Amino acid sequence: MRDTDDPAVLANAVEELLRYLTIAQDMIVRVALEDLTIGGQLVRAGDTLVTNLSAGNRDSTFLTGPDRFDIGRSARGHLAFGYGVHQRLGQSLARAEPEIALPALRLAVPAEELRFRHEMATYGVHELPVAW
Repeated sequence: MRDTDDPAVLANAVEELLRYLTIAQDMIVRVALEDLTIGGQLVRAGDTLVTNLSAGNRDSTFLTGPDRFDIGRSARGHLAFGYGVHQRLGQSLARAEPEIALPALRLAVPAEELRFRHEMATYGVHELPVAW
């Protein structure tokens, strides 16, 4: 990504990162307000629905090879920020920040030194030393 000035390449890379590393790993719980059918399954009004955003981002009906990281593909339509009226308000800022910062950043330590954390609903690194 540092080898390009093409904003489309950077935008695709950010979307693919968001899709592939969906930060919200917790389950989303909703209650059906009316009878509906989802995937051939009847859901009655009042039934509880539980979904997983990261599983939706790995759905092969959404894109080909969903378990492969590929910044060359268009991953628009992913669920990293939710869907519909439940989309995160700050998504525009969350998209813009890495498009601006990623091309200028580099790791300040070898990648092997990064310590990862895996907690109940999120994951990431304890520290991310970077240089401009």
